[in-house]
Order: sequence, then structure tokens, then C-alpha cells
Amino acid sequence: MEKNKTSEDSIKILNRRSFIIIIVGAILSFIVSLRLFSLQVINFNFYKKKSVENKLSIKLTPPLRGDIYDSKKNLIAGSSSLYEFAVFKNLSKDHFQEIKKLDSLINLNLNFEEISKRLKKYNEYSGFSLSRASWEQIVEFEKNKFLFNSIKIIESKKRYYPYQNFSQIIGYMGQPTQSSELYSKGVFHLEKSYEKHLKGTPGKIFSEVNAKGKTIREISIEKSIKGNDLDLTLDLSLQNYAQSQLPRNKKGSIVVISVSDGSILSMNSNPTFDAQIFEDRENNKIQDLLNDDQKPLFNRAFSGFYPPGSVFKPISALVGLQRNLIDPQKEVFCKGHSSLGDRNYYCWKKKGHGKVNLKKAIKESCDVYFYELAKKTNIDDIASLSSNLGLNKEYDIGLSNIGKGLVPSKKWKKAFLEESWYQGETLITCIGQGYNQTSPLQLATLYSAILNGGKYPIPKLDKNTPTKFTGKLLNNEHQKIIVNSLNAVVQEPRGTAHKLSISNPEFVKIGGKTGTSQVVRIKESEREDDQYKSKEIEERFKDHSVFVGYAPYDKPKYIASVIIENGGSGSAVAAPIAHKILDFAFKNNV
Repeated sequence: MEKNKTSEDSIKILNRRSFIIIIVGAILSFIVSLRLFSLQVINFNFYKKKSVENKLSIKLTPPLRGDIYDSKKNLIAGSSSLYEFAVFKNLSKDHFQEIKKLDSLINLNLNFEEISKRLKKYNEYSGFSLSRASWEQIVEFEKNKFLFNSIKIIESKKRYYPYQNFSQIIGYMGQPTQSSELYSKGVFHLEKSYEKHLKGTPGKIFSEVNAKGKTIREISIEKSIKGNDLDLTLDLSLQNYAQSQLPRNKKGSIVVISVSDGSILSMNSNPTFDAQIFEDRENNKIQDLLNDDQKPLFNRAFSGFYPPGSVFKPISALVGLQRNLIDPQKEVFCKGHSSLGDRNYYCWKKKGHGKVNLKKAIKESCDVYFYELAKKTNIDDIASLSSNLGLNKEYDIGLSNIGKGLVPSKKWKKAFLEESWYQGETLITCIGQGYNQTSPLQLATLYSAILNGGKYPIPKLDKNTPTKFTGKLLNNEHQKIIVNSLNAVVQEPRGTAHKLSISNPEFVKIGGKTGTSQVVRIKESEREDDQYKSKEIEERFKDHSVFVGYAPYDKPKYIASVIIENGGSGSAVAAPIAHKILDFAFKNNV
């Protein structure tokens, strides 16, 4: 009986264990089935993609950057061949020692710590760029080629700037600053602002690789797409000629624009720089540029702001005409100064101009006439008309360091200086001094507005940008009075720039306005006539020489704005430069 009972108990235990095993097995089978369902059905696409990636390598190839041309399809920025030293880790276990040996042999000034860090993450079968290679370095390497197994010379592309005179406009390239950026990018001026337009689309090389990343075979290639080209309004011949006319020992700038559509035909700044040194990574020269107190990277034609001097007077005259504050034929007597309260405001001509009407005031640049006008003028009217005629505005033409300049108003002074406006400040504002700050580009645009009757084309550098007009129409009679007066500055005797017509009778006939922009306030005794004795004072305190002119004077096609810093008289320095440039543009049908 006991044996039977023991046997029954054993069977029960065995059955219980079998049941547990079956249940556990069923649960495990269910879990495995769920996992397989997840892998093969729910996440099929995900793991299929991962599987492809495990055996497929995609290598990006850099696109050619778009070229930049002048208005006549002359290349001013393109691409050229570039050679680099590259290391392939798979070719030698001692690749890092070879890098040090190369640096010792050729003196590449390599950052070993940075290279080591980046190499650890780099595919051993792909070439890692160490440095660009000059012809001299290539020759030296070839002589000692037997010393290197892992280092090769590879060909690539770099930016090419054939004309230094465009550097202040084109800008230059720089290294990527973010991990998502794979190639050099534009970091200054047009190269920066047109980055998306110029950069192109990378190509792709699809290769089958093994577990170590070694390429087994190429599967397919998607060619890179070159970036879009950029056509500019600039003219190569005019740009080079204008640059040659800037005094080498002076800071200065020139802007030439088209009266009809606002195209910038030339934009020059001195001193300038060579953008190629950034592309060639000439670090010593780059550092010298950055430390140069002459600021050669600064585009004075676009970002330089100065008191405009007498070239501003047509705005004051137009306000007087619009507000019926002056009769253009009525004369004011200039005795060399005008008084307001207990202060005298001096004319540039010590003995005065005698009887002066509006035309003579502009032609001979009489300050006293405009002082008398200013006594009746609201400064806010000056500021308003200035804005309508192109001043006090930013011009986004694709260059870096954009600025607005300033023509002051009561509101501006209260907001920024927390002071009220005084009528004496209107007097000096009316002759282009005081708080006034304008750029050469703005002054060219101002005269474009005057010549176009108030509605003027917005300046542009991109040839494919549609011409857009802005501003408000001037009274036709008022506009004629001002333009006739500006023509008289050059074409009639006693005009401040009449000497231009006498000195170069074969040149195109022009109109315009001279200006002498004060750097510091001067005493009445320090001026006698238009030829200001600038040699008697320190260079940095000399007046800026200003001239804005247009040609031909009877059917204006071109406008040239010239400023020579600390150059002295506008008629003696800036005006002859502008006349030569306008003559060149006209005779070469720029």
C-alpha cells in the first residue's frame, strides 16, 4: 500500500513540474514570438534601413561654388585647383608619427592635439586633410616621399579672386563653425550674403563597405550640382581705373552709380586688402590685416560716415523753396559771417560774397546764404526731406557692416542726447556740418534723387535685382532751379569747381557740388578762400575733401561720389578725381 502511495505522489510531483515547464515554455515562446513580430513586422522598415546602412557608405563630395562676374561677364570670383596633404590611417599603423615627421620636414605648424582628437573619429579608409600644400611644399614632399606610407597629396578646389580691387565687395570664405557645416562658407560681404545662392549641392558616392568600413565596391554616384552664378552691376575696367585714382597715402572712397537704374558701377575704398590671403590661409598676413590701424578691411564707400559738407546744401535749398522761405531771385548780403544771438557763424570766404541769390549761393558755396535760410527753417523739415531723398537710410546691397547714417531731428536729439534742439544747430546742419553723417553711397543716391526729380532707383549690386524706385516727386520748377545751380558750379565762372572745365576742356562736361567736411571746428582766421590752408594743421585734423558730380551735365547718365579723408578742399582734391572717373565712364560707355 505504501509503495502505491509513494508512486502516486511521485506522479503528482512529476505532473506538477511538467505543467510548470509547459507554462514557462509557453510564456517564453509567446515573448519570443512578440519580439519576432516586432522585429519583422512592426519595425521592419527601421531595421531594414539599419541593415542597409551597415553595409552602405555614403560619402559627400563638395560642389563647385558658383562664380561671380562683373556686368560684362568678366570673372571676379571663381574656383581653382587646390592641393592638400592628407593622411590615410589604414596605410600605416605609424600614421601619427608620419604626421609629426611631415610637420618637422615642411613646417606646416600643425595642431597635433586637434588632429589626434579628430582622427580618432575618422574613417581609416578616407583621407583626412592635414594642410594645404604649396608648390614648394609639394616639391619637398616628393623628394622625401619614401619616408611616408600613409600621407598622400590630394586635389581639391579653392576660391580664386583674380582682382584685389573687388575684395571690399566680394568678401572672402571661412572655415565651418558648426558640425552640420561640411565645407568652407562665405563669411564676409557678398560671399556671406549670397551663401545659399552660391554654395551648390554636394554629390554622393554610395559604396558597399565591410564591418571595418573598407570600401568593397562603388554602387552608384550622384554628381554634385554647382552653385548658381552671380552677376554684378560693377564694371571691371571702371573699378580698376577708379581705384588707381585714389591717393595711395590717403584714406578715401569712390562710388559711381547709374542715374537710370541705381546700378553700382564702381565702389572703391582705400586702403584695401587682398581676399586671396584668407583663402590661402596666410595666417601671418591675415593677422597683420586685423591689427592694421588703417583698417583696410573697412569699406569706407559703404560703411564710412562723414559730415557731407556743402554737398548737402541742395537739400536745405529745396526745403526753403518748398516752404516758401526763400525767393530764388532775392539776394542776401554776405559779409563773411552771420550772427545768431551772441555768436557769429562764418562763411568759408573771409571777406564775404557780397550780394547772393540762390543760384550764386550754390555755385559759389556761400555759407551765409544758408545760415540766413536756416534761421527760418524747422530742422524736422530738413530731416524729413533728407529721408525722402535717400539719406538716413540703410541700403541692403549684400555687404557687411550696414549703416544708416544720420540727419538729425528734434526727436533724435531728445531720444539719444536727452537735450532740446537749438536753432544754432540748424545753421550748421544746413551747410552739412554738425551731427550730419552720410556715406559716399548715400550721397550718390541723394544726387540721383535730385536728378530724377525725387523718385529715384534704389542702389543695387546684383544685376538681376529688378530696379525699384522710391521717394516722392519734387516740384518740377524747384528741381530745375537746383540742377541749373549745380551745373553752374562747374560750367560757369566763379563756380567752386569751374577750374575743372578750364583744366580739362576735352573731358565730358559735368555738374556737381564741392564740399569741405570739417573734422574739427575752425576759427574764422583759419579760412581765406576755397583753397583751405590744410598744411598748417595736423593731418588728422584736416578737413575731408568731398565732391559729388554727374555726367553729362545736360543728360546725366553717371554719378560719382568721392571722399578723401583729411584731403582738404573739395574743389582741389575730390573734384578732379571725380571728373576723371566720370570722363572714363562716359567715354568707355560703361
